[in-house]
Amino acid sequence: MTDDTDAALDSRTSWLISVLGLVLLTLIWGMIFTFTVYSQAIETAFGLSSLRVSTIFSITTAAFMIAGGLIGILIARAPLRPVVAVSGVAFALAVGLLQVTTAFPALVLLFGLLGTAGGTVFIIVISLVPQWFDEYEGRAMGVTFIGNGLGVLVLPPVWVFLLERMSISAALLVVGWTTAAVILLSSTVYRRPPGVRANAAASVDVAWIRERLTDRAFVVSLAGFSLLWSWYFVLSVDLVAILTTGGIGRTVAATAFGIVGGVSVVTRLAGGAVADRIGIRVTLTGGVVLAAIGMGGLPLVSTQLSMYVVLVLFGIGLGVVAPLFSPILLNRFGAANATALIGIFNIGEAVTAISVPILLNVLTDFSGGYTLPLVLVFVMTLLGGWLFHRGTAPKAA
Repeated sequence: MTDDTDAALDSRTSWLISVLGLVLLTLIWGMIFTFTVYSQAIETAFGLSSLRVSTIFSITTAAFMIAGGLIGILIARAPLRPVVAVSGVAFALAVGLLQVTTAFPALVLLFGLLGTAGGTVFIIVISLVPQWFDEYEGRAMGVTFIGNGLGVLVLPPVWVFLLERMSISAALLVVGWTTAAVILLSSTVYRRPPGVRANAAASVDVAWIRERLTDRAFVVSLAGFSLLWSWYFVLSVDLVAILTTGGIGRTVAATAFGIVGGVSVVTRLAGGAVADRIGIRVTLTGGVVLAAIGMGGLPLVSTQLSMYVVLVLFGIGLGVVAPLFSPILLNRFGAANATALIGIFNIGEAVTAISVPILLNVLTDFSGGYTLPLVLVFVMTLLGGWLFHRGTAPKAA
């Protein structure tokens, strides 16, 4: 943009970047994290065992969170436009090559490339949008993070529609190339604000990382951020099993996680507006508390009414927490190396994503039920919220 109005914070450019982020998250999150909808089609089309299909998904999500986070560190001082463009090309190349491959190692490699490209764009979106806003930071992040909720709501019926009419390879091509086209379009406008581009902050190197990891507030925030997501990964992996154990029918239980996503779409905007009024740290902490209460009540669920109550609590918590953490981190620790900062925290979240489901299963086998492990996750979530709130307190406090 050429004029000062479009280069300013809270400007038309700012909102364009936010809305493009919404579309990007809808497509990327929806494609990668609705894998369960088309996994059976992959198993049948490529002649894979369920274990191999699960392995593909695990590697894709690991690449999304860990490889995406590491790349976020590496590109902290690089121009964003070429990075976004390369990610779009990588996305298009991966789904294109899926049309001509049948070997399991190649499938693992290509889905890993999808995860890496998607994770890179995700890190850029959630670290860039808050840099372009001042007065409307909370609302802008609420708009952008609607994409996560829309992805898990909109893409499943899209997959069903496509798979009724074409092969899984062709369906992946339709969704994947559409996603790649939006990524490439976004590469024409995604850039850091002028003030951040002119900032002469130190480059990201071993010294910069060491300085962050020896900063007590940073470490406390990182530990808290990792723990406060414990409840979400329990729901992602074991919600259906937990609900059916409590007496909820499997068909009803299978739709439960979609309710969380639907409620979160509504509360993302409302949470952003509240955050702009009362403060984003207080608002996020309130969302964590609501999610923790839902986790504490999950062992007591025995009727559909009680199930809907805890699902609404989870949805509100997700809708509040997801869009607000990145502006909190950038406000506290600086936006000069934003992708690196968010990348480190994304890696911390990945550790939770991998370890908490394993811990839940171990404790469930040990205790003979879900009550003890869910109470532990309740405590972990609250502890994480408290640590994150404490670690991100302004320096003056």
